Order: sequence, then C-alpha cells, then structure tokens
Amino acid sequence: METPTLLGYLARFGSFSTQSEVLCTQGLAYLLREYEDARSALARKVEAWTGIEIGDSLTWLPEVEQEDERRVDLEAGTADGVPVVKIEAKLGAELGEGQLESYRADLLKRNDGQAAMLVLVPKTRTTKIARTTASALGLSGSGPWPATDRHRIGIAVISWDELFAALHSGRDDLFHYELDQLQAMYRVLSGDFIAPLADKEALLEWRDRETDFINLVDKTTRRLTTQHQVYPMQFEPLEGVSHDGEPSRYRRRYVCRSKGENASCFSIGVRDSFAEWVTPIWMRFRKDTRDFGLIRQRIEASSLRWLESSGHIWLPLIPPLEVSGELMIQTLFEQAEEVVRVAYGAE
Repeated sequence: METPTLLGYLARFGSFSTQSEVLCTQGLAYLLREYEDARSALARKVEAWTGIEIGDSLTWLPEVEQEDERRVDLEAGTADGVPVVKIEAKLGAELGEGQLESYRADLLKRNDGQAAMLVLVPKTRTTKIARTTASALGLSGSGPWPATDRHRIGIAVISWDELFAALHSGRDDLFHYELDQLQAMYRVLSGDFIAPLADKEALLEWRDRETDFINLVDKTTRRLTTQHQVYPMQFEPLEGVSHDGEPSRYRRRYVCRSKGENASCFSIGVRDSFAEWVTPIWMRFRKDTRDFGLIRQRIEASSLRWLESSGHIWLPLIPPLEVSGELMIQTLFEQAEEVVRVAYGAE
C-alpha cells in the first residue's frame, strides 16, 4: 500500500484558493495523526502555554462536532472520548459569536479534570485575538491564562509561527519534510487570503492587520507593472511617532514611469493616516521627483483628494468595506490608476 503524503491527503479537500483555513487545519491534523514526533512536541508546548499536562497518546481529530452542533477545528481526546484539548484555527476570518464560550462549556461538561483550549492565528493577529478572547471568556490580562484550581481550562492565543517552531523539535526526517510543506503552504495561503474589512474601526486599528494592508499594497502595485517599473517594498522612517507611541514609518513601494535616476516616480504604502481621512494606504509624489511641478499643477486642478506634507503630495487610497480581498485590490488599483492618469495627463 502506498505511503500517504501530506499533499496527497489535502488534495481531497478541493480548492487551495477557497478553503485556506480548512487546508491548514487538516494538514496539522494529518501530521498529528501520522507522526509521534508531532504529538510529543505539541504536548510539551501545550503544557508550557496552558499549564496542562497531556500525554502523547491522545487522538487528534479535525472538525469534531459537539453536543450543541458547533464544530471545533481540532480536538484531542482520550481513548474513551473525553476531550482534553480544543484548537480553533484561523487565518483571516473572525471568531464566531459564542464560539469560544461553547468550546469551554463543552470541556467543562465532558472533562472532570483540567483541559486546554488554544486559539491559533497568524502572528499579526495575536494581540487583537487575545483581546477578543479575554473579553469573550471574562479573562483579565493579555494571556496566556494557565489553568488553576479555580479555573480548570488553560487558555492561550498562539501564532502559527510559534506552533511550527514547536513542532520542528521533532527528529523524524520525513516528518520534517512534510512539516516544511505545511509551513510553506500556510505562508502562501495566509498571504493570499485577505479577509474583508468589517467597518471603519478596522481602518483605525490597521496595525492589528498590518500584514493584510501590506499585501493589499503589494498586489495593487503589481498590477501597475504593465506600464511602470515596480521596485521592492521597503520601510521608510517618518517624522514623529505613531498613534501607539512607536516611531512612525511608511512601508512603501516605488513605482516609476521608467528606469534610471531621472525617472518620475510615486510610491504607494502603509502608514498612519493623516487626520483628514481614515485609511492606512497612501500614495505619494515626492517633491524631488521628475516633473513634480507639473504633477502638482494637474492634481491641484483636479477633483482628487490630496494634501501636502513636507512639500510632498499625499493622496489617500481607501479600501472598500465588507468586500472580498480581490475586490479591495481592484478598487485600490482603480483609484491609483485615476491618480496616475491625472498626474501624468491622459496619454
């Protein structure tokens, strides 16, 4: 009988572009089922994160249905069906209303001892999801929240990167090979998947999803390559401090009309918003770019929204709310194209 592989196993779940979270969760379940190294490494980390000691012999299953008909992404249980660990895994989607409360209630009802609950999210979302978890479950502090005599459920919000680092302590070569495949797949899927922006608050708290906004800039600027030269993304320090007290910076990409030192260029990037608008995505024409005077005249004479700071022209690019990532990218691209059309004249 042919030995199963991670990618062969995941092929049964269909589209890689529409089932990102399912694929990553099922991939993790596969590794935990097939490799003792994975089970052992995760058991040690569950203890470190939550204070709960679990054995290596637990059975890990995906999509486990509870009595209330909710499904937990990944559950570890004993041979007689007692749940010990529940994992809710996310990439870009939000936690469902009452989701964590349901998982905790199920553990308390069916497990007389101590148990653990993990929320697994991309690194850029851990702070926000930890706040959401604390609010939903009536916890204090930013976590993790180890089990105590009074609270039998140890709870932690961890990143996929932390999980992968923990699993890499295993020694089996084939396991390492398949773990690397899962990690590579995760990086592709988490980068490509951009969850909808629910409301204006998502723009105000853009740092909680900074990677998503950087991905929007990356994908928007790449669509300009048919007529322009696009350069790598880079950090640029700005004057002053950001809203959270950290040094202000602009993560931007230059887009130029041609190659060479005398090219006329603009940048699109992510930064704290100016007071007039609420968006972290800004397009800029530096005062030292070629033909800046003419560019400024055209922008001033247009209906475009803009402002001047330190002599440079800044224009807001505003992603639409409650739409898919693809539609956000297309909308931002159309906004940038309109600015380019005005700045350089209809050519």
